[in-house]
Amino acid sequence: MQLHIKLPNRPLPPVLETHVSQSAAPVVLAFSCRDDEELLHTLDKLSRQYTEPVLEEAYAWYGPEGNQNIEVLMSGVMPFNTFYARKRHPWLLDDLSLYVEMHFQPIVDFTQNGKIFGYEALCRLRDPGGNLLNGEDAFRLARQVNRAVELDLVCQDLALAGKARAIPDGAPLFINVLPQTIMREGWLSAMLKAIDRHGIDHRDVVIEVVESEDVSPRLLAKHCDVIRTQGLRIALDDMGSGFNGLSTLAVVKADFIKIDRAIVHEAQGSRVRTVLLEAIVSMAQRLGCTIVAEGLERVEDITYCQDLGLMYAQGFYFAKPEAVPAQMVTALPARDESHRSIPDEFRINEFVSRGVTVEVNTPIDQARRIFIENPDLACAVVLDNLRPIGLLKRGKVFTHRNDALGNYCDPLPRMITTRMPSSALARGLYLERGEIEPWIMVSEDGVYIGIVHPLEIMSQIISRKTSSGNLHPLSHLTTGPTLRQSLDISLRNNPSTQLVYIDLDHFKAYNDRYGFIRGDAMIRLLSEIVRQEFNHRAGVLVGHIGGDDFVLILDHEDPGLVDLLLKVVSHFQALAVHLYDSSDLERGFFTTEDGKDHPVASVSIAVVNGSQGRISNSVAAAERAATLKKIGKSNIGSIIVVESDPPQLVIPRSDEYINWQSRALNALKILQTMPRSADAHCLDSCFADYPFFEVIFELNPDGSQRFANWINPNMYGRIKAGGAGADRSLQAYYTAVRDSLNPYISSIYLSTATEDFCLTVSLPLFDADGRLSSILVADINIAAMAMLSGLPAEAEAPRLASADAA
Repeated sequence: MQLHIKLPNRPLPPVLETHVSQSAAPVVLAFSCRDDEELLHTLDKLSRQYTEPVLEEAYAWYGPEGNQNIEVLMSGVMPFNTFYARKRHPWLLDDLSLYVEMHFQPIVDFTQNGKIFGYEALCRLRDPGGNLLNGEDAFRLARQVNRAVELDLVCQDLALAGKARAIPDGAPLFINVLPQTIMREGWLSAMLKAIDRHGIDHRDVVIEVVESEDVSPRLLAKHCDVIRTQGLRIALDDMGSGFNGLSTLAVVKADFIKIDRAIVHEAQGSRVRTVLLEAIVSMAQRLGCTIVAEGLERVEDITYCQDLGLMYAQGFYFAKPEAVPAQMVTALPARDESHRSIPDEFRINEFVSRGVTVEVNTPIDQARRIFIENPDLACAVVLDNLRPIGLLKRGKVFTHRNDALGNYCDPLPRMITTRMPSSALARGLYLERGEIEPWIMVSEDGVYIGIVHPLEIMSQIISRKTSSGNLHPLSHLTTGPTLRQSLDISLRNNPSTQLVYIDLDHFKAYNDRYGFIRGDAMIRLLSEIVRQEFNHRAGVLVGHIGGDDFVLILDHEDPGLVDLLLKVVSHFQALAVHLYDSSDLERGFFTTEDGKDHPVASVSIAVVNGSQGRISNSVAAAERAATLKKIGKSNIGSIIVVESDPPQLVIPRSDEYINWQSRALNALKILQTMPRSADAHCLDSCFADYPFFEVIFELNPDGSQRFANWINPNMYGRIKAGGAGADRSLQAYYTAVRDSLNPYISSIYLSTATEDFCLTVSLPLFDADGRLSSILVADINIAAMAMLSGLPAEAEAPRLASADAA
């Protein structure tokens, strides 16, 4: 048998022994091979002697010696690498599923202390000799025998099977898919059928577009858009190297960007890699993409990625790929205080406002009316299916054209997420150039949440950096030396300073009766009520002395002060009922182990106004307040004692804040008219109208959860997704509604998910025959509850007003 090798037309070194006959151009090598063993020996030598680029351009023909028909000759010619792979690895032509093994590598979440976020499925190929090939080598061989797509499809099927078998709901699986596979007719429908057959939530599958070939970014983007409409998410792999460059990022609406190890590794010491990495991060943030850093092995690279604000990472430092998905990973490296830009308690979502939004299909005349009706409005965010796509500025909207709204839009400014760490915020502020526009906040999925003003964040970073140690850990109000210094400065410089001391009555007895967890909840509740009533009033500092004592420092005389304090007391009394057992509420008092009775929800307030002489310093102010509080404590129930001669006693009203429960229930009634489905984002627009709900879910009549949780975008990352099919039949929010067919509101409890105090509201829904069809359940945290109950009647949304009709 004769082997002919056609090499590229270029100068080549001499090879092999004497069997070679070379013509001038092109170069053709001829070898006589007695059997397959000698053929393989020759091919092995050629593969060692010539470089890969040469062999990639080479062709081979193998057949009997002698003259051959041209058609026979042409039909037998194939690329050298293809011929070699077929002879060296004939098993590649068999059923590939016999040799493929899928290994799974965890992806960790920096913002959740290194908790596992999801997994990437990685191809491994075990040859008949037992050797395990990595994914790169496996696909290189598969391409040589023109079976890359077949290998790709086998890997996808095995990855989905592994997800269904060993990866929990809510943990996304990143599945590598070749661009040519994505663009193959019928691939998507087959993939969706496989996902459904395994019972996997579409949101749990991330199609990771792998670097393999140079394809048109716009053509790839078209196919990716179709994939996203089916609920699957998109990731771009190896960003910063190969074919997935910034041009692809600009047109493909990716949910995740995976940065290649070659860019991340030792980036902190490389000017080139640092600049490239910052460019990718900046562009991804503007596009609302979430970044995953790949290949992390060094502690220095991990801390650098954290400082850049990256959210997710994977690499050998955390865990190696394994056939059985790892449930534990190596903990994040310890970091001292010098690594932190601002204290951990900083929460960016405290500074988010909804802003004004306009749908992209809104007529331009209607958009102009929005600006006319809001003369102070500088810009509005343009949304397309809840996703921000541009900024509409006042200066452009009043031009005399009448184009589509999109033609008036400016590009989006910087985009951030709720879980962006403070170090990344500080870095973004440092790098900001020119006019500082509002930043757009989006969820991890790119859904619009609101706007953040960078200068406000800057002031908070500076403020909290310098005084974070003087914030009370429970109330987050000023405390300690800063509070005392502020009081002394105000008293020294302002003769009209007024002081208000607020004290929970019988708090020690309450702690003894109900425990310190409920005690903390009561302190937190009162702090939120006081904060919402006074924190935004000019010339007022709200402080937490410690324990159950609060203070207000007013630099002016406020004739309406007593009325405001009456609102605080009645507000507290209305909400604190959720901190007591129903039997104690019915009696109006609770009893401690010593047999003493104590009234429920009682507050004493002392107002030191200087009417009995100028207040010299904070010590003197505290003494005068103590005298007034003693007078208040001698009365049963809440009271306000105002400094005068004699002291003025004011008994609070108790019926001002009785409708907050109906507001929450009315909002749930509205939601029963909204389309609800397995789509995790079907209620996103409702959270914009009812931001006091943290999470909403629906129960079947038997107590099983009908769909996965619908989460307020502001709570992404703090509340767990999933939940569909979970058994809630033993929960009070189910049993109480099932037994009574009436709404239910729980007591205040400490949420293990958010580490905040919450309560649960549930509402029965009925079918046309009056039978229980489902139960809507929602959680409200203590701050949102205080906000909701403090709304004046005229501030209620129109939807709430029409709830009875619904």
